[in-house]
Amino acid sequence: MYKDQMKFLVVAVAFLACASADVSHLGSGYNYQAPAPAPVNTYVPPAPAPAPAPVNTYIPPAPVSIPAPAPVYQPAPAPVQYSAPSLEEIEQPSADGYRYKTVRRRVYRRNRL
Repeated sequence: MYKDQMKFLVVAVAFLACASADVSHLGSGYNYQAPAPAPVNTYVPPAPAPAPAPVNTYIPPAPVSIPAPAPVYQPAPAPVQYSAPSLEEIEQPSADGYRYKTVRRRVYRRNRL
């Protein structure tokens, strides 16, 4: 009985594959666009004569007359009082230069058994 069901299933799947592959109702061939028209020979007049090249000539700038500024008296600025900052004492490093203060960290270990 199991074999009969498998045969029926295979035949049904084959029938569905044939039905879905049938594309004859879609038309015959592709739908192409109309071809482009053939080129037409027409008269094209020759290009006009080229324009003459520009000539480099020097044109001096127009003279600019600016009036001289009027003399103005400006008094000297008042002197600024400067006070020197007080010197701070800097801690001197040790004599050999290699002993630095470091932050020591304590690690507490627990014995886990």
